[in-house]
Amino acid sequence: MRAGVAQEKITPKLGGYLGGYWNTRIARSVKSDLYAKAIVLECDGKRMAIVANDLIGMVPEIAAAARKRIAEQCGIAPEAVMICATHTHTGPEIRDRKDRSYGSDPAYNAELAKKIASVVESTCRNLFEAEIAVGLGDAEGYAKCRYVRLKDGRDVATYSDPPRVPGYDAEVVGWAGALDNSVQTLCLEDAKSRVRAMAVNFAAHPNAGKKATYYWAEWPGDTAKRIAEEYGHDVPCLLLQGAAGDVQCAPKMTREQVGKAIAEVAIKAHEKAAQPPANPVLDWRMEMLEIPCCSRIELAEVIAWYRRKKNLADHEKRLMDRLTEFYEVWDKEGRTLRLPVQCFRIGDVAVVGLPGEPFTALGLEIKRRSPAKQTFVVGYTNDWRAAYVPPADQAHRGGYGERPCEARYLVAEAAEMIVNSAVKSLDEMWK
Repeated sequence: MRAGVAQEKITPKLGGYLGGYWNTRIARSVKSDLYAKAIVLECDGKRMAIVANDLIGMVPEIAAAARKRIAEQCGIAPEAVMICATHTHTGPEIRDRKDRSYGSDPAYNAELAKKIASVVESTCRNLFEAEIAVGLGDAEGYAKCRYVRLKDGRDVATYSDPPRVPGYDAEVVGWAGALDNSVQTLCLEDAKSRVRAMAVNFAAHPNAGKKATYYWAEWPGDTAKRIAEEYGHDVPCLLLQGAAGDVQCAPKMTREQVGKAIAEVAIKAHEKAAQPPANPVLDWRMEMLEIPCCSRIELAEVIAWYRRKKNLADHEKRLMDRLTEFYEVWDKEGRTLRLPVQCFRIGDVAVVGLPGEPFTALGLEIKRRSPAKQTFVVGYTNDWRAAYVPPADQAHRGGYGERPCEARYLVAEAAEMIVNSAVKSLDEMWK
């Protein structure tokens, strides 16, 4: 087979809005440049591309414009182009939302679509004979679940380990979800066994902090920096963010420490990497799902629960006020969203791209049911509008990311629909 690799800066000019959190933040400096990084694989006349971007998410209009140009210039089918984001909270805001007093820069978004297409075009101009090496490591201790379960059945977000939840400590019964500590690597080598690019899959929410006022690729960028130190500064590292909707970085570590640690695990995983078949099969599927949005009736029930509760703490009063505001601006009542679930086959390896911010349970279920020897589950892919996607049994527990209309936009059944679509596509390709 042949492959191509490339990377291109996508750092905006200073003064733009930063994506992530509820408070307004303006970029005043650059802590590290942001990149779009691409790999293209070609075998038996078929081509596929994966593009990882240092962004909060991906806007469907940007993805569609980039795919159109890639199809015209490179002959790669739109369904064979996976466009994902590392979910850095210190990149530009490229989304337009009703719950924000600000939005994206249309000029930057238009230029971003061109740059995503351009980086793929660059890979196609410099294809080389390639082998793929696939590795697997473990990074226990560098990520944690962001929710704890209370005795009354609800979830509450916490950023400490062991968990401390002011006002609820006596009610905590344990962590609310499982972790996936796996670090997976997909490495492209040329005929001289030189590493030309590496894709690294790990799940942990980049979360630089609400006070950050700089552009920064966050821990995914520091992982890429360490990979480049090891293999060469022209070697792009595509950080394929995992199912990290309910996963934070370990609280007692800096994001720089997490990034470097994940890189070290990835390097060791590559040293023990297995080679897929000499002539791997390339195949892909993209299914567009029509998923209903949640109803404000669900949010009304959450608000009513707080109103019935006696002796609300100050943070609960602020939350109730904020949820009331979301009730008023919710603009998806009775609507459905058309969302993509994308699957690639590369020999014995599967790469599954999910929209929005999927919880860990979705990734683990797809891996459990996948026929591939190794399955990369990548969140934040193609379309951010799915927002948080918890499993159905967790969608009504009341934690951030589970509350309807605020950060969960879809019905609780969305998780099962997405998982089933991925499993069906994988099954079709392996048959």
